[in-house]
Amino acid sequence: MQGKILVVDDDPDILEAITMILESQGYQVVSARDGVEGLANLKAEKPDLMILDLLMPKMDGFAVCKELQDPRWSKYR
Repeated sequence: MQGKILVVDDDPDILEAITMILESQGYQVVSARDGVEGLANLKAEKPDLMILDLLMPKMDGFAVCKELQDPRWSKYR
């Protein structure tokens, strides 16, 4: 395995396409459909990289980025 990547996107077609491409290159892919789920998966899965959509329901990518600036998230960086 090359590494673990978290893909956060509310569009199921985009999520599926990115997942297929990354898995074909040997990456383990974890997915989430909104920012809230993305942050939960970030804690649980500790991926090497996160690909984040900006425009999503519940919590958009901008809010996720702002949340990640909080010192509580420093151990996940």
